[in-house]
Amino acid sequence: MATFAELAEDCGVALPGMLARLIDAGRTGYGEDSAAWRADWKGNTLAARPVLSCMDDLEWIDAQQARETAEEWLNPGYQHGRRFLPFAESGAGDAYCLTPTAGGVGVALVWHDSGDARVDWPSFEAFVFDALVRSAADVGHLVEDGFTPAEAVACVAANINALKEYLPPAMQAELDRLTAEAPPAPADGSTVWINETSVDVALALLPAAEDAPFEVVPRWECGEG
Repeated sequence: MATFAELAEDCGVALPGMLARLIDAGRTGYGEDSAAWRADWKGNTLAARPVLSCMDDLEWIDAQQARETAEEWLNPGYQHGRRFLPFAESGAGDAYCLTPTAGGVGVALVWHDSGDARVDWPSFEAFVFDALVRSAADVGHLVEDGFTPAEAVACVAANINALKEYLPPAMQAELDRLTAEAPPAPADGSTVWINETSVDVALALLPAAEDAPFEVVPRWECGEG
């Protein structure tokens, strides 16, 4: 059975230590029985199973799914030499990918229907930290999925607790500050849990990612004449 470590070697993209540890710990999967996960999707989401369950529109993929995406779409032969290692996707089929940068390995969201993309996060750790902070900023997407505001906050808190230990100390400290200053739940009629000023202070911790967009060949054009 394919593994992400093998796929990373084949794709020529270094697998970040944090992601490798999460995969090895089973924190990015839906269990051996996906039907069982779906039967208690709300309980699993509230318990951060898998991690980043608080994030809007992200679904982890396994190594075999990632290999198919890398071979059929996001491979250097189609993508002007740029290397990608997919690890998650949106419901529409947009791919969250690791891709080499001048400073290491960043994360890009490659849209399925766009001719370009950019490295949005300079590292996998930055991607996770950003996702946690932004999920805490506004829990509206969880409320739209059927959670109460209090449950939505509990979901974000569970993910912060599950992921914090994997992050660098400075990011851990910022997450501790955010949750210490946060109210128990959003104000009545609001979905904002962490105020904008506090969120901006936290996100200022992240180094800038590469801004220059790069060209992407859409999936349906790959492999054609």
